[in-house]
Amino acid sequence: MSNPYPLALSFSGMTLDFSVEGSKVFSAANQGGFSVPAKGKKSNQFTVRLAYEDIYKLVKNYSEKDWLNTVIDGTLSIPLPKVPGVPASISFTYKLEKKIPAIKPEVAITGFTVTPPSAAEVSAALTKAGKKVDPVKARGTIADVLAGKKPAAPVIDPAELDLPLKISFTIQIRNDARGPINFNSLDYELFINDESLVVGESGAVTKKGQEVLVTVENTFSTKRLTSGVKGVFTDKKGSFRVKGSASIKLPDEISTRPIPLGFDERGSFTLQ
Repeated sequence: MSNPYPLALSFSGMTLDFSVEGSKVFSAANQGGFSVPAKGKKSNQFTVRLAYEDIYKLVKNYSEKDWLNTVIDGTLSIPLPKVPGVPASISFTYKLEKKIPAIKPEVAITGFTVTPPSAAEVSAALTKAGKKVDPVKARGTIADVLAGKKPAAPVIDPAELDLPLKISFTIQIRNDARGPINFNSLDYELFINDESLVVGESGAVTKKGQEVLVTVENTFSTKRLTSGVKGVFTDKKGSFRVKGSASIKLPDEISTRPIPLGFDERGSFTLQ
């Protein structure tokens, strides 16, 4: 913000109204308390989050659009000296126009697999837990649980061990609108049957048309093999929730900086 005047300007407030394709979707306000020095410049920033789910409820033909015209109508208030007949403040208005991509993500989980541990890994976990159990039989019990079978010899509850299990799956993100989704990595948290299972970041991202495929390889402890998680293996299906965040790259004429994008999607999946 530039101040061409020989006096410092103090601001008592700022309001921002966001309109997308002519429909107002969001308002924000700042209480002020900042000033711009005489003949100087100063920046005042605060974060505004636009929820796409609110936008596509208001915009007609949303799924057919690549870009959405966004207008920001702002007002700046400057307090005036307490002089009889003079208003308490004076306001200035301004307008900014931007384009944002039309994004309506649909998320699916595919290729969900969990690899049983080796006999050596089971033996080490049993020793750490102080369990005097045959490692071969314990591994058989864990393998049966992961296969959705009733263990032939249930010598131990896998949740009694802190044994890392290798998990792999693909997060499939499809944009049901036409805006671009391009990113190089994804921070994610996966919930299975409403229980948090793994948290991490994946850089294995590939683009296929309007779809983005994120390959995830991670580990989780057998302590997380609760009844809800084990139900996935028994039923060969389950519910999922994926919370993710990424920085998407837009054309330079739209933005030279990556734009943060977050999503929180639910669905169901099946095991192969």
